[in-house]
Order: sequence, then C-alpha cells, then structure tokens
Amino acid sequence: MRYMLLIHSDEKAWGTMSPEQAAGAMAAYIAYGDALRKAGKYVDSYQLQPTSTAKCVHVEGGHKGVSDGPFADTKEALGGYYLIESADIAEATDWAAKCPGASHGTIEVRPVVLR
Repeated sequence: MRYMLLIHSDEKAWGTMSPEQAAGAMAAYIAYGDALRKAGKYVDSYQLQPTSTAKCVHVEGGHKGVSDGPFADTKEALGGYYLIESADIAEATDWAAKCPGASHGTIEVRPVVLR
C-alpha cells in the first residue's frame, strides 16, 4: 500500500537558521530519503515552495477565481512530502516518526487511493 507522508512545519524557521544549520537539516532529509530507498520504501518526494508562492483556485458559476493563498491561519504549513510503499499504517507511521520533519513539525500520514 502507498502512503503520503505530508510534512507540516513552520516555514519561517528555515529563514532563521544559520547556513550550517540549514545544511545540517538538508543533510538529515537526504539521509532519510536514502534510508527509505535502501529499505525499498521510497516512491517519490518533493519539497514545496513557500506558501507565499501559492495560489488558491475555485470555480463558481463556471468562472475560475484565483487568489493568493492559502488563507489558513496556522503556524505550520505543508512544506513537502514523501510517497512511500508500506505494508500497513503502523509501518508508515514508524517511517513518519523517522522523518526529520517530525522533530520540528507534524507528519500527516495518509493512505493513497490506488486505481
């Protein structure tokens, strides 16, 4: 089964890190991805641009509306994801706990609907 590990964290925290701290954090994510690959669990992953670059789209009455977004007033924002292959939700949550983002944010684990 496939699971999305959605990384929610304070995106402003990256801007407060020294270059050495940022390099260490990126190294931790690279090592995590390598561990997933070695275990045969890795499918895909991407880091997302900051929420300030996002647009929200809605359609009303057949007309597209586009606004800056997201508008949720929250400290944590979706910053990236890992798509993994896992036997079950318990194993997926074990991998989520190993994600560097779990130590400074929240990892949401969601099963993927496969068609």
